[in-house]
Amino acid sequence: MRRIYYRFPPKIDLSFAMGIPFLEAIKHIVSLDGSETTKTSTGKELVKVKIKVEAAVDRATFGDITPDLVRPGTVTEALDMRISVLALALRGGGKVPVANDVFFVRLTDRVRHTDIDIAKEGAPAGHDALDMKNLLLGK
Repeated sequence: MRRIYYRFPPKIDLSFAMGIPFLEAIKHIVSLDGSETTKTSTGKELVKVKIKVEAAVDRATFGDITPDLVRPGTVTEALDMRISVLALALRGGGKVPVANDVFFVRLTDRVRHTDIDIAKEGAPAGHDALDMKNLLLGK
């Protein structure tokens, strides 16, 4: 069954093919849910990045990731996900929000590989679609 979001943005910022089958791509992206990493930004300050992944529940809403999402046969053809990336600069005595970006990601099954479309919601500040691609590919 396809799990798509009917308000998926018509303007796609980036499309690419992930060289793994559809179910493996879903498992990989689901594994990013709740992950946190720390990296150095271009301004030489530490930035903590938190990731939240949600999947289309029906045509109008997104919901938390459930174990049935990664079972074979549960999702076929296409899956829409909403991935939130929160970046916090670690400065002096606390954490300062740098960016809170939301991306819509559509996975489409192409048998031997998975096509991925990325569309960013809102203003261009913070992360862009190329950053999301690198995050999805583990770079």
